[in-house]
Amino acid sequence: MKRKTERTRVEFVERNKELIDSLLKLQELLDTEPDTVDAIPAFTQYIRSFLRIKPTGRTLPTIEIMTLIKRRKPNLFYLLKRHSKDDMMIMLTYLDMDYEQAQIKIERILQGEVIA
Repeated sequence: MKRKTERTRVEFVERNKELIDSLLKLQELLDTEPDTVDAIPAFTQYIRSFLRIKPTGRTLPTIEIMTLIKRRKPNLFYLLKRHSKDDMMIMLTYLDMDYEQAQIKIERILQGEVIA
């Protein structure tokens, strides 16, 4: 049973490499970009590229990434919400969930756990 679980995890990681790479990129942005207007282009570009990902066997963790951005970069998040002229970006800024749950779900995806 353990071998099957490990094989399933490896298959998940291989099929969802683009998603996992994108989540690692988000962590990098959250760790390196300032919580100022200067970071808007980097995060806007990230969000747009994230939304183009087509994960296999799961949905995109969109609410989770928006929650992480909102909590870790509150000034940037406010600026995105306030000054965006794009309906999609405005809608995304209204997504929210428990921060700890968002962190846990992202971490589980990065560890290769198959979750919906």
